[in-house]
Amino acid sequence: MIASLFPPGVSVVRDAAELAVEALHPAEARQASRMGEARRAEFQLGRACARRALAHLGYHDFALLNDPKRVPVWPRGVVGSITHCEGLCAVAVARESDLLGIGLDAEPLRTLKPGFLARISNETERRHLATLPPAPGKSDWGLLLFSAKESFYKCYFPLARHFLGFRHAVVDFFPETQSFRARLHSSEAPSAAGTRSMTGRFAVDATHVATAVLLPARESATT
Repeated sequence: MIASLFPPGVSVVRDAAELAVEALHPAEARQASRMGEARRAEFQLGRACARRALAHLGYHDFALLNDPKRVPVWPRGVVGSITHCEGLCAVAVARESDLLGIGLDAEPLRTLKPGFLARISNETERRHLATLPPAPGKSDWGLLLFSAKESFYKCYFPLARHFLGFRHAVVDFFPETQSFRARLHSSEAPSAAGTRSMTGRFAVDATHVATAVLLPARESATT
């Protein structure tokens, strides 16, 4: 499911049992030393996935550390994104010559709590969701909206270094192509590499929904 969200040239690794026991790079282990047990296990699996994904691009034994904002610092010339959730960890990386940014998110299928949609959307978005056909599989458009905004933020923040709330971006879904467009709704938010909107894709399987946003390197003007 995760790989279907990306074009050729993007290296994608989803969790596998053998990766969970891979040791951290010494520098990564130092950064993880103060983490709780659950967070450390999540960090370790994410780094193992990242190490394998980076190897596909020719980067071996790279210590993937977080900056003070907890954003992974990828090798020079590489962009990437990591997602962790219950039952799934995945990493996508690409060369910066192909993509300026990647955002990847996955969420376990679940029943949304009352009021959840109102907290992450505006009235226009809720009207839009009400016009859509039923969400694919056992998913929910509210959950897909949440995931799409997470993916948008993961692509946006490393470029703009600006915090966004859920209502600072607006998403339109296109079910016939399993795609969406996310755009900045806040006039105060700076663009990301000259871009204020990005396209993405979504997918659903029996246990999770997943979304991805890509910013191609050719998109250098405001859209």
